[in-house]
Amino acid sequence: MRKMIGNISWKKIIKNLSIRQKMLLALTLCVILPIILLGIITTTRVLRLSEQNQYEIQINQLTKSGKDIEKLYDTVVQEISALAGDRSIQAIAAGNASVMDFKNAAKSMLEASEKINSCSSIALSKNGQVLFQRGPLYMDERENLDFTRQIEEEKVPYLWAAEHPVTFKRGINVSTLSQLSYYMTIMKGLTLENEGVISVHINAPEFIGQFSPYQGENMIADVFIFDKQGEVLVENSNNEELKNLCWEEFLNQEQDGDSGYFPVKTGNEGYIVLYAKCGSGGWYLFQVEKKLSIYNTQIIFIVIAVLLCVVFGFVYSMIQNRTIIMPLHHLSNRIDVVKSGVLEKRDYETAHDEMGNVEKGFEDMVSHINELINQVYIQTIKTQDAEREMLLAKMNPHFLYNSLDSMHWLAIRNKDYEVSEQLEALADVYRHILRFGEGMISVQDDMEFIDNYLFLLDFQMGDRVEFRNDIPEELHCYLIPKLITQPLVENAVQHGLRDVNTGGKVKIRMRRQQGDLVITVLDNGVGCDVEKIRNLLKDKEGKEAFALRNIDERVWLRYGEGYGLKMYSKEGKGCIVQVKVKLEAKV
Repeated sequence: MRKMIGNISWKKIIKNLSIRQKMLLALTLCVILPIILLGIITTTRVLRLSEQNQYEIQINQLTKSGKDIEKLYDTVVQEISALAGDRSIQAIAAGNASVMDFKNAAKSMLEASEKINSCSSIALSKNGQVLFQRGPLYMDERENLDFTRQIEEEKVPYLWAAEHPVTFKRGINVSTLSQLSYYMTIMKGLTLENEGVISVHINAPEFIGQFSPYQGENMIADVFIFDKQGEVLVENSNNEELKNLCWEEFLNQEQDGDSGYFPVKTGNEGYIVLYAKCGSGGWYLFQVEKKLSIYNTQIIFIVIAVLLCVVFGFVYSMIQNRTIIMPLHHLSNRIDVVKSGVLEKRDYETAHDEMGNVEKGFEDMVSHINELINQVYIQTIKTQDAEREMLLAKMNPHFLYNSLDSMHWLAIRNKDYEVSEQLEALADVYRHILRFGEGMISVQDDMEFIDNYLFLLDFQMGDRVEFRNDIPEELHCYLIPKLITQPLVENAVQHGLRDVNTGGKVKIRMRRQQGDLVITVLDNGVGCDVEKIRNLLKDKEGKEAFALRNIDERVWLRYGEGYGLKMYSKEGKGCIVQVKVKLEAKV
């Protein structure tokens, strides 16, 4: 049951989405997300292959560096062993050397220092005192006692001393440099007694710098050289935690071969450790770099791919919006306008595709419907006019005129001149109303008709209402529809000023506005609810406000959109009624 409700809910939600939202949802779910997922999966796969390839390249380079270190190791051991067995050096250590022994020893030491990469000095010492040395630099006269004692007292044949400070002097210049040192015992003949110690000192920063990767001037990896006991001999980093962690993790790894890599993590930082064994000496070269340095390019690639998908989706949605959604939205708005009753065809540019055909067909349909409605409506008006004329035709206008004329002269004969004037005005009014075949009259004729009508009204209203005309003489020659002004005046008197006792005013004004004529009737009566009147005008079948609706419809049918009746009023403030028609000159 819940599943069914969930399905119905989702279907209802999707059904209620706009076409724009549906197309965006389809684009996101069916295009953008699959492309992004496919891109991430593909990139992840490529990343792993690239990672392996990159690590293999780095390990190969690291293995070459390991061979260079192995070569240095072998060269140091070989050269120092040769020097330890040299007779001249042994004679110096024994204290019975000749001048020739010193020359030979110097030559041998210099040749050895040239063969050893980054060599700072080769020294012969005994009891911690330097007896003789050669090389690019000269040490202080005392050797490092910690290492010489270990050689002399513990009778260790040789040892590698991890990176440590060594003081060098040349004249008055004194400098302390970090050195990687190798010490070997000088044996006395076949007695195996310690005759002294010969040592070589290698510039540690220069040596380790040869195996440190750089990016520009910045070093991008930490490099360590471990001996087989896990002691760091040389390093380019001061990160003790990382150094210890590397060796611990190395021991925990299943070492398959003499090189490889494994990940480590300290705090929030992740690292990749690459290692290679450096020959038979048991040394290992470690290179540690942040994962970011390896993944950086691939991550940028993923970001670019995602951005491209987003840009593609945006461009695609823009194309959809301009070619499909906007025309549909415009068509929907046009349908709402037509539903409100505005059946007017609008000309606008459409595309030459299916959407354009739909829009063009809709506008043609609106135009055709409007024509049909006008035809039916005009036919209805004509039928009503015909019925009215038939009804009026049944009356003999001449009989009515003659009767009113007889009454007029009878009143004159009885010297009732006031009644005579009223009868004459009434006859003129009926003559104007019952004039057949004339739909348009001049402004001047309409003024004469209004004057007669106002004359009669003046007798009815007395001093309660004042009537005024404001019609420029230049407008007298233009034509207006028949029976437009009189119903407006009657409406003002009957509905606005019917209950006034004094001070009522009705003003009839006509003005030219460009190519139009605006007829305005103003009163200072009780006013009305304009919104209610507008609703009554829209009610085609209603019986209220018939005269106003008849005027509005007749003007609209004759002149079209933009012409007709407008009303402005506030209750208690009077009323203004305007009718706009086109200027038509009398032929």
